[in-house]
Amino acid sequence: MPRETVLGNGRIAIAFDKKMNIRDFFYPKVGLENHLLGHFMRMGLWVDGLFRWSDDGWDVKTGYLPETLVGRSRAKNAELGLQLETNDGVHPSLDVLLRKVTIRNLSESPRKVRLFFTHDFHIYGDSVGDTVMYEPTLDSIIHYKRNRYFLIGGSAQKKGLHQFATGYKEQPGREGTWKDAEDGLLEGNTIAQGSVDSAVSFELDLLPGSTGAVHYWIVCARSLQQVLDLTLKVKKIGAEQLLMETENYWAAWLNKKNLNLASLPRNILRAYKNSLLIMRAHADSQGGIIASTDSNILQFNRDTYSYVWMRDGSIASTAFDLAGFPEVTRRFFRFCNEVITEDGFFHHKYSPDGSVGSSWLAASGSEGLAIEEDETALVLYALWRHFQKFHDIEFIEDVYPNLVLKTTDFLLKYIDPKTGLPRPSFDLWEEKYGVFTWTAATVYAGLWAAAKFSRVFYNRERHDALCLASRNLKDAFFKHLYDSKSRRFINAIFPDGSRDMNVDSSTSAIFLYGGFQASDKVVEETMNSIFDRLWIGKGVGGLARYENDEYQRASKDATGNPWLISTLWLARWHIARARSMLELNEGMELLIWAANSALPSGVMAEQIHPFTGVPVSVSPLVWSHAEFVIAVCEYLEKQQEISNSLLVQAVG
Repeated sequence: MPRETVLGNGRIAIAFDKKMNIRDFFYPKVGLENHLLGHFMRMGLWVDGLFRWSDDGWDVKTGYLPETLVGRSRAKNAELGLQLETNDGVHPSLDVLLRKVTIRNLSESPRKVRLFFTHDFHIYGDSVGDTVMYEPTLDSIIHYKRNRYFLIGGSAQKKGLHQFATGYKEQPGREGTWKDAEDGLLEGNTIAQGSVDSAVSFELDLLPGSTGAVHYWIVCARSLQQVLDLTLKVKKIGAEQLLMETENYWAAWLNKKNLNLASLPRNILRAYKNSLLIMRAHADSQGGIIASTDSNILQFNRDTYSYVWMRDGSIASTAFDLAGFPEVTRRFFRFCNEVITEDGFFHHKYSPDGSVGSSWLAASGSEGLAIEEDETALVLYALWRHFQKFHDIEFIEDVYPNLVLKTTDFLLKYIDPKTGLPRPSFDLWEEKYGVFTWTAATVYAGLWAAAKFSRVFYNRERHDALCLASRNLKDAFFKHLYDSKSRRFINAIFPDGSRDMNVDSSTSAIFLYGGFQASDKVVEETMNSIFDRLWIGKGVGGLARYENDEYQRASKDATGNPWLISTLWLARWHIARARSMLELNEGMELLIWAANSALPSGVMAEQIHPFTGVPVSVSPLVWSHAEFVIAVCEYLEKQQEISNSLLVQAVG
């Protein structure tokens, strides 16, 4: 099930589905230690002897409070005669999930309403050896194992918990305490050990047409004393105040006066701001930016997207920089500075703690390394774009030995002297091994960036050598990867000399990174072939990733599912080549397509169904949001450029 909202503060990341259930719960690092991992936490209501979970009979609309990282869901259940609104947030400085549930009695009679929350923690990602207990002095439930403590509490009409239960799950005859809740009563068992769960309830007395509010929280800490102290702070300050602080913090964070956004259509502006907030929720306080919090992909291959890919992180960093949030990108570059290998390259992916993620290890083979070389090149390129905008020379000096000198030396050494192309590595889709147009273009961009850095640091000899190396590489990938017969860049050359002639959207890299202008004939030819072969014309539109893409393919009647990043590359091409406002509209139309392809909350998936438009694979995907932000920033820049040109012509 797609994640409808994601909340976080750099240490906690929590994802909700469209029915207000919590699906992913990361702590103390964003992307590491999902304490649900395929399970979920429910919310349900009881009134007049009837009980319904939030995914049973409720009409729910889920999203965010405008321009914040605070979730808002509105729901109505005609059978129960109840209407509710939830506001959910993770406090920016305190490690607390806050939920406020406001319930309206639609009946003409006074009623007692009970609100239930269940907790199916799998602490550290498994259910072995957990403990759950009732803590009477704070009227709270505590789940813990080793150094992870989660305390659940709350209040309603100046009262604490109405009832609670702890119990066992995932054993014969023991479904869990969530089942105990369905009669509106909880048995009050005070402790359970092993594979355990819990439930709590709050009771409201509601007059006809009146409303009442429940404040509920989950406090996260690494020790018993810490979780108790933080809970006392929550009670002293008050959950309502903390939720307001959360809302105000994110509104202030988002609305820096960095860009003039007034010319954007309202839906594009909303998608742009939502994208920045959703990306920020995926950024760990120690720098790692994970690809997605969505663990639903576990059902496909028993692994997740909750890793730091340097490619995704670099592109997200460029987006943050263009939008004016350098503090996020500096943390990412420091993360890169810590994990880079002694040889100057990056492994395929990393866990947010800096350890190497699940994948091939970079053992040297007869042809080359088991890496994705573009990830190394893109870190270098993104770092240059960061410096171009912010000129923070002291920061650059700190990371220069690793992220510029080491990476550059590696990129130079990894060029095949026979062809002038990079040696083989894996492609950006992680499916094939060879020499790819995407990789060659990004390596060119990396060497070009290194040359620029050499000029800043007054190393003329290195500057000249790198300029020559980047020109030679550009010549080589035009010579070997441009096919004059098909009049486009091909996807790849494999180690056995065979060529991958499938049309692949990633060949857009020739203008994104490869030093060719968007209006160059070879770029026009390549991009036109991408559109002709990959556009989903008899469906919802958008570009497939490449021809006959089988990854989570939804229908044989389309060459693949539309990918947001592929479609946004096409948008960026139209924007880059535009010479008039009319031509610029072609890019805007694709931005509108991307915004319309998002969930109502603004969450953008990796891909969508070619005929229904529903999300396919992980949702959200940070890379999709990052490409959208970059495309919007490039649109605004080009719009200003065209406006200035028209003004000059008018004055002339």
